[in-house]
Amino acid sequence: MVPIAQLYASDIPDFHFPADFDLMQILWCPAHDALVPREGACLRWRRAADVTEVLAVPPAPRQVEEWAMPIPCLLDPEPIVEYPYIEELPRKLQDEIEEWEGEYPAYLYGLSIASGCKVGGGMSWNVTDMGQHPTCDVCGSQARLILQLDSSEWGGESDQEDGPPRWQPVEDTGLELDAYWAANKPTGLVISRFSHGGFYGCSTDHEHPVIFYSQ
Repeated sequence: MVPIAQLYASDIPDFHFPADFDLMQILWCPAHDALVPREGACLRWRRAADVTEVLAVPPAPRQVEEWAMPIPCLLDPEPIVEYPYIEELPRKLQDEIEEWEGEYPAYLYGLSIASGCKVGGGMSWNVTDMGQHPTCDVCGSQARLILQLDSSEWGGESDQEDGPPRWQPVEDTGLELDAYWAANKPTGLVISRFSHGGFYGCSTDHEHPVIFYSQ
């Protein structure tokens, strides 16, 4: 298993941690099938005070899929506001939004789900359509998005005519060439067919295993 993210409750105060835990670690197997990524992922809730010995050289996997090995990087949490994915809204409201948008999907790219790597919130299902909301494999309870991974931090919205990179951080505007791509793809991960995916956890019992859904 290789680490995907290590997050402290103090850095993301708006995200709910289970009682008595203040550290979240997410790992996955870098050799599992990219098209069937539900296997080989795990989440560990821990107490930071209990982590007293850190390995200077963590064990490395013997077999590695390059797309699944993240480049080590630091997180810079930034709170954002997003609105539900359009298919989660009542049909009447969807129709009103589509009429308001015209030809450009302004709700999807300008108001709705944020792209990039993030904690919590919602996930866009524009590749496959949403279908049923993810549920826990153990108890069937509704699952919540814990962490989204994305092949790029922004860009899908700018593929549309007159579509600015809505979710591009202010500090990354104006970058060119290598600096631009380094900021746009800081983890080096390639999710599914250069899309995105998310770790979902049970909303009832934090000890139930996480599930990874990709687009």
